[in-house]
Amino acid sequence: MTFSRRSFTLAVAAVAALGTSAQAQSIPAGKQMRIIVPYSAGGTSDILGRKLAQQLGERLGRQVIVDNKAGAGGSIGTEATVRADADGTTILLHSGAIATEPSIKSKLPYDVSKDLAAVTTVVRGPFALVVSNELPVKSVAELMAYAKANPGKVNFGTPGMGTSVHFASEYFKTMAKVPLTHVPYKGASAALTALMGNEVQMVIDPLATAKKYAEAGKIRALAVTTAQRSSLWPQMPTVAEGGVPGFDTAVWYGMYVPAKTPAPIVEMLNKEIVGILKSDDMRKWLSNEGLEPVGDTPAQSQAFLREDIERWKVLAKSAGIQPE
Repeated sequence: MTFSRRSFTLAVAAVAALGTSAQAQSIPAGKQMRIIVPYSAGGTSDILGRKLAQQLGERLGRQVIVDNKAGAGGSIGTEATVRADADGTTILLHSGAIATEPSIKSKLPYDVSKDLAAVTTVVRGPFALVVSNELPVKSVAELMAYAKANPGKVNFGTPGMGTSVHFASEYFKTMAKVPLTHVPYKGASAALTALMGNEVQMVIDPLATAKKYAEAGKIRALAVTTAQRSSLWPQMPTVAEGGVPGFDTAVWYGMYVPAKTPAPIVEMLNKEIVGILKSDDMRKWLSNEGLEPVGDTPAQSQAFLREDIERWKVLAKSAGIQPE
């Protein structure tokens, strides 16, 4: 087989183009790769981030570190990601609080929907609705009846104003149409301690922690918050089953990169992270943490984020939560 000069020239051009394309799709080898966790070390975000960093590093054959940039309810870490180089070396791992933030902060230095590109929704897990052992209720229906019959006597604790737990609790208050009073604390553990001491009577908390304390007899669990019962606690009914039709909310975590990151890099990161989430080892580890893998596409994850942002904006308005 012979080639003309023109064919040879076209072939060389094609190879060069492929090389350029491959180079454009690659994360720079000489730069440190990091997962920004916008919370302090030791929490669920940090633990999940370190697990993902280790396994992503193994799959890519390079070191991936966790960079904790805590403060301002997660916005310091988010802003650092938005301003980072859009080359795949910086990934943000954020909780569902990224979707509540636009409802409570009027002067954010970024637009979550426009300045970040979703890689994937990493995990999702139920919250559990738990009450003080001193509250004379054993079901969601009994809780609603008691709260209505005793206005002002049922307070709910949260890790703070504007947190995903706060919004989940306000969501229950609105959907169940019951009089509940918000008492914010500085962190989830403080809210649970207050519940055990009956300073507050109700808390919505991630399943893994709530289950541990409920099984130890320190608090009473009434339901999980997802639409379906959880395989992680199958005997526990849902809030919807308890008399609040359509109730469905969960703790979730997503991964994001700066908005201008090339689509091929976003797709590559999605493929690697979804591969991690599908592994038996990761599924088992997540189950022990009260979480289940999601691993959707970038487009699906971006759509989910936008829908959640709008959902919480509507709730904030109806609940009278004013942005700072």
